[in-house]
Amino acid sequence: MDEIAQYWLVLKRRWLPASLVFALTTALVTIWTYQQVEIFQAKGQVILKKTNKTSALLSSATNAAGGAIGELDGLTGSTPVNTQAEILKSLTTINGVIKELSEGKYKNRPEKKRLDKFVAKSDSFVQQLKVSSIKNTDILEVTFQDPSKELSRDVVEKIMEVYIRDDQKNQRREAEAARKFVAQELPKIEGEVKLAENDLRLFKEQYNVVDLPTESVKAVETITNLNKEITSASAQLAAETSRLEGLKALFGGRDAQATIQSGLVSESPGLQKSLKELQEVEAKIAIEKTRFSDNDPSILNLKEKRQALVEILQKRFKQSLVGDKQFQGKIVELQPSGIQGNLIADFAKSEAQRTSLQKQISALVYVVDAYKQRMNALPKLEQQQNALGRKLETTRTNYKTLLSKLQEIEIAENQTLGNSRILTHAELPQEALSPKKLQNIAIGGFLGLFLGAATAFLLDGTDKRIKTSEEAKNLLPGYPILGQIPVFEKMRQLPKLGKGAPRTPGQLVLTGMTTGIEGESFRMLQTNLQFLNADDSLKVVVVSSSQAGEGKSTVAANLALAVAELGKKVLLVDADMRKPAQHLIWRQSNYEGLSNVLSGQCDQKAATHEIQPNLFLLTAGVVPPNPVILIDSVQMSTLIGQWSQEYGLVIIDAPPLTVAADAAILGTQAGGLVFVLRPGVADKESVDYAQEIVTQSKLKVLGMVLNGVDLDKQSRYNHYYYSSQTARSEEGNVGSKLLTGTTTNRTR
Repeated sequence: MDEIAQYWLVLKRRWLPASLVFALTTALVTIWTYQQVEIFQAKGQVILKKTNKTSALLSSATNAAGGAIGELDGLTGSTPVNTQAEILKSLTTINGVIKELSEGKYKNRPEKKRLDKFVAKSDSFVQQLKVSSIKNTDILEVTFQDPSKELSRDVVEKIMEVYIRDDQKNQRREAEAARKFVAQELPKIEGEVKLAENDLRLFKEQYNVVDLPTESVKAVETITNLNKEITSASAQLAAETSRLEGLKALFGGRDAQATIQSGLVSESPGLQKSLKELQEVEAKIAIEKTRFSDNDPSILNLKEKRQALVEILQKRFKQSLVGDKQFQGKIVELQPSGIQGNLIADFAKSEAQRTSLQKQISALVYVVDAYKQRMNALPKLEQQQNALGRKLETTRTNYKTLLSKLQEIEIAENQTLGNSRILTHAELPQEALSPKKLQNIAIGGFLGLFLGAATAFLLDGTDKRIKTSEEAKNLLPGYPILGQIPVFEKMRQLPKLGKGAPRTPGQLVLTGMTTGIEGESFRMLQTNLQFLNADDSLKVVVVSSSQAGEGKSTVAANLALAVAELGKKVLLVDADMRKPAQHLIWRQSNYEGLSNVLSGQCDQKAATHEIQPNLFLLTAGVVPPNPVILIDSVQMSTLIGQWSQEYGLVIIDAPPLTVAADAAILGTQAGGLVFVLRPGVADKESVDYAQEIVTQSKLKVLGMVLNGVDLDKQSRYNHYYYSSQTARSEEGNVGSKLLTGTTTNRTR
């Protein structure tokens, strides 16, 4: 809050330049605003469809055609909003709009010159044109800015009109291209249908395929039945084999062939006769071998005879029912009739039945294997058939689709459908887009406030004068504040002193405003001095400042009045013999004063006059050529000693510390120095220099009096003094008592 208060004080101090900068900035911005050419903006909206009917038809048609989609990607794609926005801003659209407007409505109007310039500088037209998409929609917003209300509206309308017209032309061209494409693809698809049909036919003929699923079911049933027959035949074969083994055992374990041959031989008389002869020959060979060796002629003759008989038997054996079987030479003598004959018949019948069953089983197994091989081939055949069927179905569907789409595209080609339409038509703008007068003036005002404040702070920063009481306290932290004297209302109306101008009398506050805030401030100053002089050792006080114009003489005069008001005998001495002021403040004669007394021209008592009860004044007298000689003299020291004995308090009005050495000399002879500082007049360099003089001279500084304090800028003191003034509202007779010399003792 303290920083804000400081900023506010700076603005109050520099309100005039800040106000001038604010007014100048605001005025310049206002003038500039009203000199700007008014720009109007018209607005229209176009709604887009991502795909149109032709594109949808063509997309499905190209998908049906298969393999040709890549040829028409540009025709079947979607319509992005950003792409259409660029088309709206393209040179083709812009040139078409400018041409139609310049040759039409604006042919003989002043705006035609601006349209002609747009032809040469299309960039300027694009800068005035703006096409943007509304978020999360398929709506394009078209705006155009121009000094002419009507032209801005007509440009927006014409842009949307040209864009939609071109879009319709593009859609018709697209439909025409789609129709040609589909018409070109139809014969190809038809050929593919025929080829697929032929492939399926050849497959069925090659693999004898009618209905594979039905065939598979029937094959399973057939294999099941055949397996049953094989099982039954196998059981019969086992029975016949067992029966045949029993019969075979009856014939000594001989096989069926030998047994049957024996039976056949026994039933043939020729074979029986040849066998008997053969038996007789073999018997003779056996007898002769007992008698002769194997090479004996008789044995050899018998063997030749046996061989001849064997050949005869072999020939007759072949001619018998046995067939081509070779005669084995093993003859069983059986009777062709009776039980043995029946058994041989059964044996032969059983052997035949067993042989038949074996062949039947082999045939059935072969058939089952054939069916199984067919069954194993059926899935692959079915897969091939399904693939060929799907291919045929796909080509047929594509053909039907293309044929249907061709008719739909022909209908769409004859229509004037576009990919967009106008959603909002442009209207004649009523208010200018720019300049925004009120906004610009407001901005100018804010800018003026900123520049004004910056100017105030800049001026305040470059000003080396002490501006506030707080700065004075910070600059002189070792000096206690004896009092703060407010700005006198009447003093504010007095003209400032120029160089060489006659001085204006000061303001005696306590004689004119005894109950005011100003009077209370001097009484507070007197009270603080009284606290410092609790033991009455302080007899002589020097009042000085860092430079002229800080009001030290006025402070000294009113302080003397405040002390005299308490009934104490006070001597006010004007020791500023360069620019004396006390005689002007009190409107007294200055023919005889301090300079005259020090130079021996008159007596001290004669030059001293009682101007108020208990208040005596010794003016500066005639201005000497070198005042410091008089101040730094034995006579001056002697006078100060006499005054301290004669008066309760001596107040010496000395020159500023930085102007002459008078104040420093007097300060060493007095009891202390009261340093007057006026914010807004004293600067830091002068105060620092004065402080150095005080330090070097080893002066005793009683405290600091802040003179000319603006109570409006010192709110807490204003509140205090205002309260004090209210408390004294019942003491309105105090001023008259002071003027008549009545003494009133006050304590704080």
